Amino acid sequence: MTDAFIHLQHAAKSFAEKPIFQELNLSLPKGDILSIVGPSGSGKTTLLRCLAGLEPFSKGSFSINNQNVTKLTANKRPVSLVFQQALLFPHMTISENVAYGLSFKRINKKERKEKAAHFLERVGLEAYAACYPHELSGGQQQRVSLARSLAISPELLLLDEPFSSLDPKLRHEMRDWVRKLLKTQGITAIFVTHDREEAMQMGDSVGVFQEGAFQQIGTPKQVYHSPANPFVANFFSDCLVLDEDTYIPVQQLYMSKNNNREKTSHQYEATVQNQVFIHGETFYQVWIDALHKRLTLPSSLSLSEGEPVTLLADSEQVRTFSSEPEKE
Repeated sequence: MTDAFIHLQHAAKSFAEKPIFQELNLSLPKGDILSIVGPSGSGKTTLLRCLAGLEPFSKGSFSINNQNVTKLTANKRPVSLVFQQALLFPHMTISENVAYGLSFKRINKKERKEKAAHFLERVGLEAYAACYPHELSGGQQQRVSLARSLAISPELLLLDEPFSSLDPKLRHEMRDWVRKLLKTQGITAIFVTHDREEAMQMGDSVGVFQEGAFQQIGTPKQVYHSPANPFVANFFSDCLVLDEDTYIPVQQLYMSKNNNREKTSHQYEATVQNQVFIHGETFYQVWIDALHKRLTLPSSLSLSEGEPVTLLADSEQVRTFSSEPEKE
């Protein structure tokens, strides 16, 4: 990793003596995007609010570009936060919304208007400058929110599930569009989500967050193919977790009908729950009662709901959580 642009050391946060996270350490190079992914209630949003200065850290230090910003209030940090909802001012035009943050930087009205026009052009909404928020679609409103955040020239951009209220097609388009914009502009960003696909698409690296701690940080490929522990395997990867130490990647399992069973080292009885299609390919969701686990596997077999099947794998396909990450 190159010299850290974002550096978080021994950070902790508690509410009324209830710890949300403790002893967090994080480094991020300039221009990189980190996706933080984890279940609801794991502390992701609280961490983002602390980084933005909306909540104080209970302990630790936070620096951006070698400047310690731990004690700075939100309006004095070189940080901008994009929320789940666009949160635009309904009585202001789109141009006025984008220029709003600049009014706190002692910039005259003419220059604020020029900057707003510039950033609206960057997000492809220059034709809507005189419109009001209710006249825009959800995706357009989020682009305005992003333009407003970029207008104050943040050194760090934080995004808290900004696409969660969008329909699936628009959500996918916005992910691609925002990532390209951030990489083109060389903006360092932290993107919070609970969606695995979104985390992989947005981030140069992924941090799997649970119970106030990073369970694993690495490239999307590393975290997916070499999970560090059972939680990461179950939440982020596609694995059959056998115990606290071992797992079988779902790609190494294959299904057989019970009347055509083959002999292998590992066999697991399962029941077909339903059939799904992903990008035109046939997958089956099966339930393994002995392991209390549901898996989704590709198969060319013709199977029906409730049909018993056997999942098969050889011993060499079993991996341990201490395995070295797969090389890029």
